[in-house]
Amino acid sequence: MFVTRHTPWILLLLSGLFGCSDPLVAPIPASRPEETTGRGGTMRLASFADIRALDPAIASEVLGAEVMQMIFAGLIDFDDDGKVIPDLATHFETSPDGLVYRFFLHENVLFHDGNELTAEDVKRSIERALHPSTPNPFASFYENIAGMPEYTEKKTTHLSGVVVEGRYVVSVRLREPDATFLPLFALQSLRPVCKSGGDHYADTWLPCGAGPFKLTAGGWDHGRAVTLVRHDGYFRTGIPRLDGVVFTVGMNVVTERFKFEAGELDTIRDLSEADTQRFLRDPRWKSLGAYEPDRTIYGENMNVEMPPFDNVEIRRAVACAIDREHYRLIRASNVHPAGKLVPPGVPGFNPAVAGQKYDYAAALEHMRKAGYPYDPATGKGGWEPHIEYTAYKQGFAEFSAQVLQQDLAKIGLRIDIRIVSFASYLSITHRRGKSAFSPQGWNQDYPDASDFYETLFSSKSINEDDSNNSAFYKNERFDSLVDRAHHELDPPARQKLYDDADAILRNDAPWAFTHSFGWYDIRQGYVRGYRASPTWVHNLNETWIDRAKTAVAQRSGIFGQFARGSIWRERP
Repeated sequence: MFVTRHTPWILLLLSGLFGCSDPLVAPIPASRPEETTGRGGTMRLASFADIRALDPAIASEVLGAEVMQMIFAGLIDFDDDGKVIPDLATHFETSPDGLVYRFFLHENVLFHDGNELTAEDVKRSIERALHPSTPNPFASFYENIAGMPEYTEKKTTHLSGVVVEGRYVVSVRLREPDATFLPLFALQSLRPVCKSGGDHYADTWLPCGAGPFKLTAGGWDHGRAVTLVRHDGYFRTGIPRLDGVVFTVGMNVVTERFKFEAGELDTIRDLSEADTQRFLRDPRWKSLGAYEPDRTIYGENMNVEMPPFDNVEIRRAVACAIDREHYRLIRASNVHPAGKLVPPGVPGFNPAVAGQKYDYAAALEHMRKAGYPYDPATGKGGWEPHIEYTAYKQGFAEFSAQVLQQDLAKIGLRIDIRIVSFASYLSITHRRGKSAFSPQGWNQDYPDASDFYETLFSSKSINEDDSNNSAFYKNERFDSLVDRAHHELDPPARQKLYDDADAILRNDAPWAFTHSFGWYDIRQGYVRGYRASPTWVHNLNETWIDRAKTAVAQRSGIFGQFARGSIWRERP
């Protein structure tokens, strides 16, 4: 259906729910009924989005992190409960004053190029990631490392806070106690890279790490796919079990579902509400899928440096004018209305704290206070110029934008929806002065509330290009609270600081928070040992493919007939 600015949102909802009503085929079975421990096969994944970078020093988007988790291993990582555990390190120690973290490395850990990992490589990789010439969007996360001011100001050529204490021992020294250091250090940004990565970032480098899979020459076909193969020198014996992983990008979500049913993809997450419900209702598929906890927050981002959103009363009006229940109706299974920053699945979520909420009368009052009163009876008043709203193809915003457009028209804000590619969307909306209004979302990098407060709204996260703080929001009181929480080691006191910061954020409204989201992840029956990761989306170390060959031939024939134009009646 062609969508215009005036298409009622309920028609979009109905088209999403009933546009595809074909019966599902059965899952492709494993070659044997019982779960066993095996080895081999290539895991095939896909996404509608694209990958901009595979260098841990500069990458920031979720999709790239999924792939980098396979290429780069860290000294520490997260377990299946989101807790920090040793990885390339056998163990680590923390000094009593919380200022020194000492890591003891496994011996005989090999990079993909065959060289052994040493403490010198760890120091070199950290300095590379934080080098002044490296456009690392997470550099501000690590400013508490001793010597960072001198290093970033080019007063010294090495980072004094990272100390090599032996071939397999390295310490990181902080200027102040830091409640977030370990989960931040577990992120991919500072992970060891091969010597070929050099001393600072260069966009010609072929990514090379010490992770379970490696990227070969020609393995990254930009805009199309990333192909990885098993790193046979991986330090953990027997894993990974897969021979490789192929991650196709830029794939239409409907195509993803067809390819998944045909057995050409092994697991998917990019599902419409209609398809999610069909898999849930089918007893043959139900045991193969699961919802992930809500670790993603979405909102309508308002650039506070651009009109009309440089007026706080207009931002407050938007926050009050949005009926978040309409967002839930678009995807009733895994969209949950939300009026505050931290989603329920992230430590630091406080259910007792009230969020932004729909209040039409208050929205009109905020418009009056802004100096742009609107008369609903006559449709006159409000902010007269149309506001461009930049969203991306195949995302939830293609539907929610219609809801937003009609909610805001009721208070005198008129928006024009501009749909662009995902890559263009990222470039436009995260660049200073280029986009006044856009949908934004954030999926946790690490399980802590600081990931949301600091990354999205700290003034330290503002950059001219690729700014994580896409609202370009700055509030000194908010910054102070978040900074104190960063260093507060007492959990209740830390939570109080975040609750106070949240109140400022909800009132200043750089975002009108709309909903949290939990992905639905489903796999084929022949995928063994697979489990979703609470932090990295996929954990494929123990996964292998045990596919029945007879089922492959049968399924290929069925979908071959569909591709030639036959209808779906052949499907069981």
